[in-house]
Parts: sequence; C-alpha cells; structure tokens
Amino acid sequence: MTDVETLRIRFAYVLITVLWANPVLLALAGNAVGNDNATLLTGCGVALAALSTLVWCLCGTHWLTRQVSSIATIGQVMLLVYAFARHPYQADMHMYFFAMLAVLAGWLDWRIFITAALAIAAHHTVVNIIHPIAVFTNGGDIDRVLLHAAIVTVQAAALGQTVAYLRKALEASEDARQAATAARHTAEQARHEVTVATVQAGIERQTVLHAVADDFERKIAGIARDVILSVQTLRSASQQMTMGATEVAERSGAAYLSSHQTSSSVIAVTQATTELAASIGEIDRQVSETARIVVSTTTKAGNVLETVNHLSRKADDIGNIVGLISTIASQTNLLALNASIEAARFGHSGSGFAVVAQEVKALANQTSQATQEIQSQIEAIRTSSELAIRAIDTMYMTIGSLNEISAAVATVVEQQNAATVGIAHNIEAAAKETILAADNIEAVSRVAAEAGEAASYVAQSADRLAAQSAQLDIEVAQFLGRIRAA
Repeated sequence: MTDVETLRIRFAYVLITVLWANPVLLALAGNAVGNDNATLLTGCGVALAALSTLVWCLCGTHWLTRQVSSIATIGQVMLLVYAFARHPYQADMHMYFFAMLAVLAGWLDWRIFITAALAIAAHHTVVNIIHPIAVFTNGGDIDRVLLHAAIVTVQAAALGQTVAYLRKALEASEDARQAATAARHTAEQARHEVTVATVQAGIERQTVLHAVADDFERKIAGIARDVILSVQTLRSASQQMTMGATEVAERSGAAYLSSHQTSSSVIAVTQATTELAASIGEIDRQVSETARIVVSTTTKAGNVLETVNHLSRKADDIGNIVGLISTIASQTNLLALNASIEAARFGHSGSGFAVVAQEVKALANQTSQATQEIQSQIEAIRTSSELAIRAIDTMYMTIGSLNEISAAVATVVEQQNAATVGIAHNIEAAAKETILAADNIEAVSRVAAEAGEAASYVAQSADRLAAQSAQLDIEVAQFLGRIRAA
C-alpha cells in the first residue's frame, strides 16, 4: 500500500465525519434563523451523507467515492447557504465553500476540484436565476455570481496544483523509500554474500594449505627419511669396510712376516750349498722346510687374495650406495626447485616455504658433493685392490717357481755335488722373488690401511649426512606445522 492510499484511507474517516456533522449544523442553523424548510434541508443533508457513506463502504477510496463525497460536501454547503436565506450571515456562509474546497484537498486528487468548481458555478448561476434569495440576501446579482465563480476557479486551480505537487512528492518519497529499502536489502544481501564468501575463502585457503602441507610431507619428508635410512646403510657398509680393511692389514702383516721368514730360509739354503757335499740330510731338511713354508705362504696369499676381493666387492657395494645417495640428492634438489616455484606462486605467504626449499636445495648440493668425494675414495680403493690382486698373482707365480725348485732339489739330491752352483743361483733367484713378494704384501698392507682411512671418512660423511637429514626432517615438520596452523 502506497503513502497516497494510506492518506486517503485516513482522510475518508475525516470527510465522512464532516459529512455527518453538516446535517447537525443544518438542523441547528435552520432552527436558529427560523427557516420553514429546516427539516427538509436537514433530511437532504442526511441523504447526501448517507449516499457518500454507502459509496465509501462499497468502493473504498476509489475515484467514484472521491467524486461522490466531494459533490455531496459541496451540496451540503449549498443547503447551509439556503438555510441562512434572508439572514445577515448568508453572505458569510459562502466562505464555507472555500473551506470545504480546502478540506477536499485531503483526497490528493486534483480532478475533484474541477467537479466541485463546476458544481459551485452551476449552483450560483442556476439558483440566482430561479430562486435568487437562496444564494444572496439581496436577491439576484450576476456580477457577484461571476466574482464568486472567479474566486472559486482561482482557489480550485491553486488547490489542484498544490494537491498534484503534493501527490507527486509523496509518490517520489515513496519511490525513494522503496529504492532505499531495496538498496538496504541489496546491501544486506551483498554483506551476507561477502561474509559467506570470506568464510568460504578462509575454508578453501585452509584446505589448500593442508593439501600443500600433505603433498610436501609426502614428497620432501619421505625423501628425507629415505636419506636417513640410506645413511644408516652407508654407515653399516663403512663399518664393514673398516673391519675388512683391518683384517686385510692384519693378514698382510702375517704374510709379510712369512715372506721375510721365507727369504731368511732361502738365504740359509744358499749358505748351506757350500756344505751340500758334506751333508745331504741337511739339504733334505732345508728342502722340506722350504716346501712347508711355501705351502703356508700359498695359503696365506690365498687368504689375502680373498680378503682383497672381498674389499673390492665392498667398494662396489659402497659405490652403489653412493650412487643411490647421489640419485636421492638429485631428486631432493629437483623437489626443492619445485618447492621454490610453488612458494613463488603463493607470493608473500610462501616466503617461509621458499626458505625451507633453499635449505633443502643446499643440503642436496652438500650431499652430492659428499657422494662425489666418497666415489673418488672408492675408485682409489678399487685401483689399490687391483694392484694388490696383481701383486698377489705375482707372488703366486713366485711361489710356484719355488715349488718347482724344491721339487727339482728333491729329485736331484744324488747330483748335489754337481749341481751345487746351479742350485745356489736358483735359490738366490728365489730369495729375490721372495723379497719382492714381501714388498708387494707390504704394499697390500698400505692399501688396506688407506681403505680403512677411506672407510672412516665415509663413516664420518655418513654421520654428517645423518645429522643434516635429521635437521631437515625437524625443519620440515616445523614448516608443515606452521602451514597447518595458518
């Protein structure tokens, strides 16, 4: 319901009250001035009031109600003017027309003033001709009729313009109020949508952060744990390599002592050749002793060869583990690069993530450098192992020659006197070969010592890598905690 309709509904009650008050005024005026038609006039006023009330009850504030009630009001004023016929107040009662025209402005309808003005003009003109005393006290006066008509026209025009302007103002105010209400409703809806969008954005941001944290934990943290496990494996391998190198050194020392002992024996045999003619039994004993020492040396050399081969295999295993660590470091470096790209995409909120990614990248580079150093040491071990194997092969050949010489000595004992010079030369050559074997075994011992030192360095590198991996795991956990708490 509009403001105009609301005002018309309220004004209807006022106008109906005025319409029913006018018959009372007619009755009082007719009796006061002694008009013979007072009862008839009062009845006409009641009829006009009843007609207006009936139309109002049936049509509400419809245009028909406004027109009928307006004409009825003007008609009651006409009856009042007639009730004061020949009375000095009759001229004053004409002002009631103007008063009722002003009251009718409450309908907020400029069209009723046209009807009311025409009704007043027609009344004055017709009654002034038919029954002049009902209009003016002094009888008919066309000039006064025209004057009243002009005044009524001016008032009706002024009231009509005022009512039209007032109605437009009310309608504009109502439109503005409706627009304000709609705007307020729109603003409230927009505020609600913004609130919902903000909450939804917060939820989505939290979901994205959790997803990023989970993905980061699956990739980086998992790799860090794999690095820790690989470091543990590397530490165990380095310990085993250290133990193997120690064992090789011990066995090489034993072989070295045996080689020196063989050399001493051969030199003793060389010295005994001058007495070979006097004591064949002494020669037999020396040959047997030489054979026994050769067998022992052969056994120990085989053990040394097996140990060196075991050391070579361990070096290969370490090389494989180092290659695995290098691959993991490369993957860690690639993941750190991806993490840096993701951090850059998140802007300022990803700065902490970028710092961790740089730390991961630095750790990966350190790991790659460490694995390269370890690989170089392993290559050195492999080279030393190959040299040791070749030296032991040479020792095998020398020992084989010694076996042949011992067999020849055993078969030609009867010819010792004739072959003393040849035996001396052969034994001297065997002594030189034995000394060379001792030197080679000493080299094997040095290689074993170097392998032990390399294994110790590998163990130290593994410990540093383990500490860095543990620190990386802690920093990743803290970083994920900050992301999930954001």
